[in-house]
Amino acid sequence: MGVRSALRKELMGLQDSSLLAADDVRALLTQAIKSQPEKSEQGFALISRFNDNHSQLTSGEANKERLLQHQTHRLFKDILYTRQSVNNWLKKHLN
Repeated sequence: MGVRSALRKELMGLQDSSLLAADDVRALLTQAIKSQPEKSEQGFALISRFNDNHSQLTSGEANKERLLQHQTHRLFKDILYTRQSVNNWLKKHLN
């Protein structure tokens, strides 16, 4: 993670919160793939699916992934995902 990203997360107050930035979700997905190497192809498809959904949300389109609950940060306008919804989405697609 770069210095700008770390500083931005610190300013948004994401440490020890129930919200995750897109980079955090990608890191969580990557970690899940590494822990289940037999599902690596499925995991990479899931990262691609997340990136597609995140790009659509960023451009103002509707959320296609209903399990991924998100909100927009008031000041930075970043899209943040709830940790619980990410975990539920991950369990549904990797099990």
